[in-house]
Amino acid sequence: MRARLAVVWPRPLFGPQGQMGIDQLREVVAHLLDQPPTAIDLAVSPAAAGEVLGQAHLAAALWLPSGLVPTEVCRRVLLGEHGIGVWTGQPGTPAGRLSAYSFGPLALRAHTHCVGSGCSLPGATAEVAARHLVQKHRVPLAGPRPGLAPWDDGEQRARLLLGGKDVALRRLAVLLKEARVDTGLSVTWQEWLHAPHEVLAAITARYPEKPVIVRSCSSREDGWEYSQAGAFSSVPVRLPAQPEEIARAVDEVFGSYGGCGPQARVLIQQWLHPVQAAGVVTTRTLAGGPYYTATVDLLSGRTDTVTSGASGELQSWYIRRTPAPGRGWSSAGLPSAVARLVGAAMEAEVCTGTNRLDVEVALSDGAAHLLQARPLTTAQASDDQGACEAVERAQRQIAHFTRGHKAGDEPQVVLSNMVDWNPAEMLGRHPAPLAVSLYQTLITDRTWAAQRSTYGYRDLRGTPLMHLIAGAPYINATASLASFLPAALEEPLARTILTAMVERLVADPKAHDKIEFEIAATCWTPHISHRITYMTEAGIGSTARRTLHEQLLALTRRGIGRLPTDLAELDRIAAPTPVDTRLDRLPTTLAKARSVAMQFAHLARAAFMATDLISVLREEGLVTRREAWMRGLGTVTTVMRQDAAAAAAGQLPWSDFVARYRWIRPGTYDLTIPTYGDDPDGYLRPLLAHPLHSADDAVSTPWAECDAAAVDRAVAPLGLDAGALEAFCRAAITGRERGKAVYSAWVSAALEAVAAHGASRGIDRDGMRYLHLSEILRTHPGRWPGLIARRRAQAQACALVELPDVITSAEDLDCFERGRGRANFVGSARACGPVHATLSPDHPPSPGSVIVLEAADPGYDWIFAHQPAALVTAYGGANSHMAIRCAEAGIPAAIGVGLATHASCSAARRLIVDAGAQRLDVLP
Repeated sequence: MRARLAVVWPRPLFGPQGQMGIDQLREVVAHLLDQPPTAIDLAVSPAAAGEVLGQAHLAAALWLPSGLVPTEVCRRVLLGEHGIGVWTGQPGTPAGRLSAYSFGPLALRAHTHCVGSGCSLPGATAEVAARHLVQKHRVPLAGPRPGLAPWDDGEQRARLLLGGKDVALRRLAVLLKEARVDTGLSVTWQEWLHAPHEVLAAITARYPEKPVIVRSCSSREDGWEYSQAGAFSSVPVRLPAQPEEIARAVDEVFGSYGGCGPQARVLIQQWLHPVQAAGVVTTRTLAGGPYYTATVDLLSGRTDTVTSGASGELQSWYIRRTPAPGRGWSSAGLPSAVARLVGAAMEAEVCTGTNRLDVEVALSDGAAHLLQARPLTTAQASDDQGACEAVERAQRQIAHFTRGHKAGDEPQVVLSNMVDWNPAEMLGRHPAPLAVSLYQTLITDRTWAAQRSTYGYRDLRGTPLMHLIAGAPYINATASLASFLPAALEEPLARTILTAMVERLVADPKAHDKIEFEIAATCWTPHISHRITYMTEAGIGSTARRTLHEQLLALTRRGIGRLPTDLAELDRIAAPTPVDTRLDRLPTTLAKARSVAMQFAHLARAAFMATDLISVLREEGLVTRREAWMRGLGTVTTVMRQDAAAAAAGQLPWSDFVARYRWIRPGTYDLTIPTYGDDPDGYLRPLLAHPLHSADDAVSTPWAECDAAAVDRAVAPLGLDAGALEAFCRAAITGRERGKAVYSAWVSAALEAVAAHGASRGIDRDGMRYLHLSEILRTHPGRWPGLIARRRAQAQACALVELPDVITSAEDLDCFERGRGRANFVGSARACGPVHATLSPDHPPSPGSVIVLEAADPGYDWIFAHQPAALVTAYGGANSHMAIRCAEAGIPAAIGVGLATHASCSAARRLIVDAGAQRLDVLP
């Protein structure tokens, strides 16, 4: 029989954050002490020590001040100590009113003897009784020492409540009012090893004729320093749950630990299956940002798809935190099932007291079930105020953008991080101010609109294309769509068409990285009438659609006709030299880079036309050999690998090879990333070992010879035949890649000139990237250190902000789903391999790896020397540089899968990329 323990509290039992009745309090302390106590409320019982200490068969007694509870330290000592202990809440706290007193067996016997001899102790307080027993009866005294925790201190309370899967569930079950908890049956390895039949009998008695699940409960998971979520097995046992099946499941889970001590445990619970919804909710982002995140499975009926990565049909939601957990938050915009799961997590947060919580929860039979609550080990203390202020500024900014639309004067403004000049792919989600200002100066302030106006599109010069929202770059998708309207369209028709395109984007935001192929009609194709059919629903009649059709045809003809001139202009552009990187040359180098940017933009527009024409002919069944044709294109990547082969054969000096490609920089606009010339052995040397990919199966046209006549007829309105179309498409796509290479070289030279400015003032590259170009050119260098320090602080706050890919209103920043994206699959091959997600020349991928990146520009060409099996990126489109590179190399790829899918792929051990079936599968 277990020893009896009495615990005594004065009123109020706890502070305002955690008041509870004496019975509930007794259950909480029973779990904390692993001992069911007799709970005594001094508001009901007199304060006299004698009424407690004189109880028969009492093994120990503990007097606690209001608002304090015993910790693990106190529990370990309490029932093993014979004398009197003095306990405090913090190290160094003196004994007194806020101290706790414990009385062991020796103290209790001394008290009984004292009372029997006529002492006046029966009316004494615990403090007086303790002093008397120590002084008069020489009862040993230990302390004061720390062993208590204030219940209203959330972080300390959380450390009491969260102590392993089974322990946390038992303790939280007492406190939760809405969420249900199955505390389950804990089984130690020692119990299982010596009495398996008794354990199985206990399981079947607890869950008669019910399916069960054996869940891992290792001491190496769910801790405050590590979580190991999903590292160990959990095995369900379906009905009819036979004892031998349960035994196999228990053995499998214990076996997943890789070695068991006597007290290693598993947890058996009823298996909820099927469920209406299940998922993982964190009360912060993994980086510590002030958002609830909910990764939820609403389809499979399983509870483990999120932690195991077994399902691709998951939703990822972000809900901005309010100052008081669970109060003042709105579930508007959330599916009702997701709102229920998030609400259960909020209740667990309030009960535990910590805002760093990782909760597994399921919805079954109309109720939310808490399956797991563990500390969120990755989330560190963060600047919530800075992040919240950044969001509020962004919301005011967005409200300003949308003011004209709300007044009915303008089409709705839609912001996207992947439309048009796709800044999320080119700059990243949180680029430094230097990268942003460089992109604005060279592309998105003027060049983008000037190029389109020159080409025959609507003139939007004077309209900035890119805006920073809480430090993240977004394209004004409405302006982008407007810029693709032919200049000759009359204003009323242009406005009507623009409104129709914007409404289509709002209705299908996942098309935001494909607007030129799925929403906007930017050039004539044989499929043009079908693409703009949706405009009929917007009230745009056949005459208006015919006008658009005719003007796009004329514009496309002009674009095809000017390609030879644009290519000739590119040929006349020289590569930068070291002279262009001098600090005094920065204005001149920037002017040259802006000029090259215009030429690159012209070639990029031609390449989009070519890609669109090939894609449409493929949809018509005329292009059947696109992959083989792409492998023989001969872009700059092929030329570089041919040069590598020449260098490997001694036909091209190594120094000359390095000089040709010295300006390439992964992350084109990032000053801190070395160029190929800075690290030739890391970037270029591996190319000499594997210089060429096989293009033996390449073909000269993307269509079979028997389809050439049909292609002639399809593109006759352009004044082309099949041969001329192939020549245009080849020249446009390869020209665009060459244009990008030349442009990137001049950007790299400009960055080196910026670095020279910094070096002249003792500021390193990391510091210089926090300055705007205008500040480097026109602000006194004495002000630079202050600007850098302020921008660093702003960047730290903005890094905690989470934003949707598409923004249509200020409210979108409070609650949004982060889409998994409609990936652009490249090729038709299938590849399987280990995931490599941390890429650098110092940590190159092994041959056969599946490389997973957030984004990859042409500076990542070096990875192909390491013979990857496949490539996956979060950002990128069907016409992105890496899509072209993979197609040419014959490597299957999933480009633009979205951040949610990218995160699950990055965390996976192995992936299957099946481009033909258009599937991404995570392997265990």
